[in-house]
Amino acid sequence: MSGTDIATATTDVADAGGGIDTHTVDSLRTWLVDCVAAHLERPADTVDTAVKLSDYGLDSLYVLAVAAELEDYLDISLDPTVMWDNPTIDALSEALIEELAVQDA
Repeated sequence: MSGTDIATATTDVADAGGGIDTHTVDSLRTWLVDCVAAHLERPADTVDTAVKLSDYGLDSLYVLAVAAELEDYLDISLDPTVMWDNPTIDALSEALIEELAVQDA
């Protein structure tokens, strides 16, 4: 999948209420920015999606917490290494769309 395809890709995922949520790279990026900002206790507009999460001083406990929140939000099971393999919000958003497509298939 090319970068352009990934940026416009969507996938349908059953939410906890039994409806269908359509997630996009952009919607996941926004959710992740809000999540990271909350953990950092800073405004969302100060979180750069191209910066490695480790550059914000976030440790492995934080990564596990975000992975758990993602699993709850997306109603999927994630390998915790997805956070290490995709160290920026941009990369993680794209990887999550691919993971959602695999789990939805």
